[in-house]
Amino acid sequence: MLFIITLIDIYEGVKTTIESALIGTDFSTVPIVAEDNEGIIRPSIKINMDDNKSDKLNYKHKERTLTVRVYFFAKDKVKYKIDNLKMQDILENAFLNDVKITDSFYMPIINDGITTNVVNSVLDFSFELYSIEEIDELILDSTGYEMMEELDFTLESEE
Repeated sequence: MLFIITLIDIYEGVKTTIESALIGTDFSTVPIVAEDNEGIIRPSIKINMDDNKSDKLNYKHKERTLTVRVYFFAKDKVKYKIDNLKMQDILENAFLNDVKITDSFYMPIINDGITTNVVNSVLDFSFELYSIEEIDELILDSTGYEMMEELDFTLESEE
């Protein structure tokens, strides 16, 4: 049976990686909040996925690249530097390896690795994930084309 990887699966995999990394740290109770919350909760973490690019690699595989951005809002908007540095270390260590999406599917971090910036006291931690996934046969069959099962041909030589 083919298991389709969804964007929600990827989001949950990133979220679980972060939650696991926070256990036993000063930030173990920091919530990961939904992107659509109004206002900023401090401290908190938000996860965005953007710049998603999917393309058909071949007949049975889809290639996907997407950017994951993790925003950390330190508790104190004025004295945020130490908390941001601690969180940056936690996140960098959490994402050294491929990201576990399901028990049998992992996505590697590609291109320039991890990028961090601080803008208006907010730590912006980002990276790109990459995957090659099988395409569901139902999607393939929806093209309206009949699959060729056998091809018989004879080659004649020009002597």
